[in-house]
Order: sequence, then structure tokens, then C-alpha cells
Amino acid sequence: MIRRLLLLLLFSISLSVHGDKLKLPTTEMLGKEYYYYETKRGESLYGIARKFDWNIDELVRLNPEAASNLKKGSRLYYPIDDVFDKKDESSGNQLSYFEPEPIEHTVKKGETVYGISKQYEIPLEMIYQAYPSTKQGLKTGETLVLEQNENAKYYYYKIKPGDTLYSVAQKFNTSIETLLKDNPGLTEKKFKIGETVRVTLNSNLNRIRTKLVEEERLAKVENYKVEKDDTWSSISEKTGVEEEILKEANNSSQENPKAHEVVTVPIVETVEVEKEIEFEDPRELTSEGIREIYDSIHGVPADKERLTEVRIALILDDPSSKKDIDFTRGFLVGLSGMESTPYRIDLKVMDGRVAPNLLSENLEYYEPNLIIVTADKAFPLFLADYGNSNNVQIVNVFDLKNDLFEDNSSIVQILPPSSYLYEHLAGKIHEENSYRQLIMVGDEDESDGMAIELLNSFNGVHESVSIEDLSLYEPNIMDSLLIYAYPVKKDEVGDFLQAIENIKETYPAADINIVGRTNWAALIDDYGDRFGENEIIIPARVWLDEESSDWNIFCEKYEEMFAGSPVRSFPNFAASGYDCANYFIPVVALNGGDFNSGISGSNDLALQSEIVLNRVNNWGGFINTNGYLLQFHPEGRVEKILVK
Repeated sequence: MIRRLLLLLLFSISLSVHGDKLKLPTTEMLGKEYYYYETKRGESLYGIARKFDWNIDELVRLNPEAASNLKKGSRLYYPIDDVFDKKDESSGNQLSYFEPEPIEHTVKKGETVYGISKQYEIPLEMIYQAYPSTKQGLKTGETLVLEQNENAKYYYYKIKPGDTLYSVAQKFNTSIETLLKDNPGLTEKKFKIGETVRVTLNSNLNRIRTKLVEEERLAKVENYKVEKDDTWSSISEKTGVEEEILKEANNSSQENPKAHEVVTVPIVETVEVEKEIEFEDPRELTSEGIREIYDSIHGVPADKERLTEVRIALILDDPSSKKDIDFTRGFLVGLSGMESTPYRIDLKVMDGRVAPNLLSENLEYYEPNLIIVTADKAFPLFLADYGNSNNVQIVNVFDLKNDLFEDNSSIVQILPPSSYLYEHLAGKIHEENSYRQLIMVGDEDESDGMAIELLNSFNGVHESVSIEDLSLYEPNIMDSLLIYAYPVKKDEVGDFLQAIENIKETYPAADINIVGRTNWAALIDDYGDRFGENEIIIPARVWLDEESSDWNIFCEKYEEMFAGSPVRSFPNFAASGYDCANYFIPVVALNGGDFNSGISGSNDLALQSEIVLNRVNNWGGFINTNGYLLQFHPEGRVEKILVK
């Protein structure tokens, strides 16, 4: 109880002191406000300082006469901005609070819950809690409304009508430069209503700079007793203080002061002080300036139309492996056809097995504007970071499990991600077979993404049979069947084909379309003829027609350069190298290394993989959106159907 009373007493004293301060008259000198106080009999400078919670040194500095000879009625001055109600000169740069708005995400083809979680820094559990049905998958076109994660690094904002880069930067206390860095896929022209951008809130605080500046300040206040014929002008001449400053300090509107009156004379000095100043970038106010900021961030050369030199770092996962040897040779065959290009091509082959710090040093020294990596698993994270930090696109040729493209703007994924490929191709199959009855053959495989998407396309309506039962299947003469095969092992695939052949022999008029697994493309040497006889459809990421004239010409050049034939593989390593060289080198040369300004490379020379790149979001990388349906026909002909 006593402690509580003491606290209340102290609080009352504090309020009374602050109240006394608030009642003091004020005046303005040199653009700053000062309290002034007329002393009473018996008061001391130290007592006054304690009474008003003023700094005694500052009080003495401004009032040196009072310090040596304090009299009743002396006028003391003290700066208002040095006490408890100090003005905050940087209040415009304080942390601002923003009411979080939900994220509205429309599901795109091939997206997964995990990918959306990663894009927006939202835990999977939060998405599942809001939408339990997403545990079974997503539907293209559906809209998810998700609460923002308060612990996320970024704030996610949907562009609204009337928004501009500048207005959004101002709204969230950030800068255009930071917005463009946070969203590498963003340009002024691509700033469109409905797009989502990520924002670093309050990043303008980082633009505060401490700077030494000269400013005039009040050094001290002296008193002057007005003589009989004094005027403001004459006092100004005697003291060296401007007439207007004298009038302002004395709150005087009189034409001249009265004789024998004591007036205040502020003495001014010039001092160097440290000031926190917000750096303002004038480039943010014009389109030309914003383009200059963009070019600086993305390392765009002065000649934006074309690079004079394309420097490629080819980083091999294992330089002694057949994969990497043949990929490199295919790449060199591609280079051999570019001798007449108007730009210089420089290739440096690097060993990806060396220590990350050494490889990074080599890259820093070489300064490539394109990096191609042949890792087929465990894609090196430090290379992805290097690409992001140095505005260099990193081409991932073989690693299917790499999902760095979700939130790393430098990653280019050549093999379409499984989720995208399966939904893409399943949609095309359903489009052409929607009237058919779907039959799933073999042991169900929960990891078979193609089967899952095909079932989704048919709304789950299907019949399941074993390979053994398929041999005994009796199709109705009016039935049209779409049969999907789960088997992946060579022997099981042979058993499936035999079951199909039995049905066709017994029911030659049966209307049946058959879809095999994606890995069946690797079994062509074993079952190619039977695939053709049964007109099998195989989904695929890539396809190499070994009977084509283009492949024959390539093989002739390959043999001429390396005295041997390309390794047979699926995908074909040499063809992958050739396609990468012919697609990416011209693209980088023409867009100046800036993939936002154009990635429409030519696929005319593609042997195995026709590439179409799309950025997944404003801060993510690129994926190749092409896939194939391989339609096998009798007599060995394979029709490659490109599904864009």
C-alpha cells in the first residue's frame, strides 16, 4: 500500500512538472522554438534546471550571463526539442503498420500445395486447415484465399486499379528499387492489375543516411539595455545580430524598443552536426529513371539490343561420366554451327565436384552471363544463390526434383516439373477421349502422377482390373475404352502388352486407346514394334527421332569431331547439349542477358526438346512448359504430338 502511494506521489510530481513546462511561454529564434522563463527571488540556475527537468549544461551554455549573475526577473531560454515532448524529426520514416490483406491465389496448371506454400511462405498446415480438400490435390482455376503468415519475410500484395510502382512503394514505405529487387520478373510495363508482388515493408528505413552538415544554431543569449536613441537597426549594428532576428527573439511588433528596456540578443554560431537524412532517388519519378534502376539491378548492358560476347559456364556434375562427356560434345557440335554469329562465344567448362567456395571464386573471376548445370540430383544450392545474387540465369538440364524455380528468379528448369507435365498431358488425353470408359490396369501406384491427373480428368470414374483379368476382359461391341497401364517393370509391361493383344485378337473390332507410363519411352528397343502394333500413347518430356535427317546430320558432325557415335540414352545426352546451345546462346545474346525482355528462342534446330519458357511468378524462375504425347503407329512410325 505504501509502495503504491509512493508511486502515485511520484507520478503526481511528474505530472505537475510537465504541467509547469506546458504553461511556459515560448518564442522562436532561428527557426526553432524555445521556452523562456523569468526568474523569481531566491531561485538558482540548478534549482530551475531540476524543476523543469532541463539539462544544466545546455541551460548554462545558452544563458551565460545568468550563470554568473542570476537576478530576479532574468529571462532564461531553453530549447523545446530537448525535453520530454521532443519533436521527432524522423517521424516520416518510422515503422508503419499495415493491416494484412488475404492472399488470393488462382491455381495454375501443374501447381501443388507445396509449391504455393513455398511461394507465399505459408506453412502447409495453414493451407490444409483452411482448405482440407487440398490434401487430395488442387483444381486448376480454383481460387484460394489465404491469410498472410505474420512471420514471413515479405508482404504479398495484389496490384489494384490505379496502382503504380511509385504509389505501391510509397504505400508500404519502401522504394521502387527494393520492389524490383524483390520481384525480378517485374518491370514497369509488366506491372498489371491482379498480379501479386512481394514487398519488403518499411525498407525505406534503410535509406536513412547520417551526414555532416553545417547549420546555424543559437550559441547563447545575451541581454542588452536599450539606450535613449536606440533603434532595432542600431542595436543590430552594435551586436552584429540581424534586425529581424532581434525582433523575433523579443516577440516585438514595436517599431523600436523603449529606452532602458532590456532586450534579448541571440548570438549565432555555425557548427557541423550529424543529421539523419532520407536518401531520395529522383529516378523513381520518371519512366526513364525507373528503367535506369531496372537496368542497374539486372546488369543490363548499355546496348540493350545485343551482347557482343556470350560467356557460358558449363558446370559438369561428373566430368568423367558418359552423361557429361556426351552432353559437352553435343554442346560443342551446337557451337560449331555458330561461327558466323555477330557476337563472340566464350565457353568455360568447370568441374562441379570441386569445393563450393573454389567454384564460386572461379565464377566470380570468369563472370559468365549464362550458367548451365548438368547435375541430375541434389542440385547445388550455392549455384542457385550465385545466380540470384549476380543476375545470371542458371539452366538446370536434368534434375527433375529441383523445385528452386518456385522462389528463385535465376533458375531455368528445362525438363517440365512432374506436376505440370502430368496435368498438362492428362488434360490433352481427356480432351480427345472424354467419351471413352477409363480402365486402370495393374497395381495402383500412388506415386504415379500421370494416373492421378488422368483420374481427376475423368472425375474419378473408372474401372480397375489386374493384368491377369485384362486378358479375360470382354469389351462390349459398343464400348469405347481408354486403358491406362500402371506397370513399369519390363516383364510386367510385356505381360500387359500380351493381355492387350489377346483382347484385340478375340475382339478385333474393339475400340481401344492405350496410354502407357512415361518411362516406357526407355523400353522402345525392347517393345517398339509392339507399341506400334497396339498404337500405344506414351506421355514424354522429350523425344528424339533417330530416323530424322536432322539427327543423321548431327551424328555425322559428331563423328567427324569426336571419332565416334553419341551414347544411346533417354533422354539423349548429346541431343540435350545440342538443344541447349542452339536455344540459350542466341536468346542471351539477343536479350542482353535479361530474360524479362524476351526469351523467344528458336526451336527450329531442336533435336529432342522444343523449349518454351514461362516465369512461374514475379519472384520465381522459369519452367519449360512443353510436353509430348508419343503416338506409336504400325511399321515403326512414331508421331510426336507437341502439347504446349
